[in-house]
Amino acid sequence: MSPNDLKRYQKKLEELVSDIENYLKKSKESAAAVEPDKGLGRLSRMEAMQDQQMVLELRRRKKRQLLDVKNALKRIEQEVYGSCLFCAKTISIDRLDAFPEVQTCVNCA
Repeated sequence: MSPNDLKRYQKKLEELVSDIENYLKKSKESAAAVEPDKGLGRLSRMEAMQDQQMVLELRRRKKRQLLDVKNALKRIEQEVYGSCLFCAKTISIDRLDAFPEVQTCVNCA
């Protein structure tokens, strides 16, 4: 992989880190426990709890993605970015363009 490609992916990954961290900050309040409120009816409370669970799951996935993105940045520093962790073959550019944090080639995924 060329140095220009590595710089491009590094920039893309750094932007992803920023986007994910912003999402986690903005969604923190939505993930808070649903308070018992006399103004909410039974169905409204259930909907609020369901919405909260969906936000919690999205936050969990974003946190996992954040770890993957940070690991990809470390692989760039270690000069092993773009190689499959299992078979050490080169990961396709199309796959890296779609998911720059990916660690494996299509065959090993």
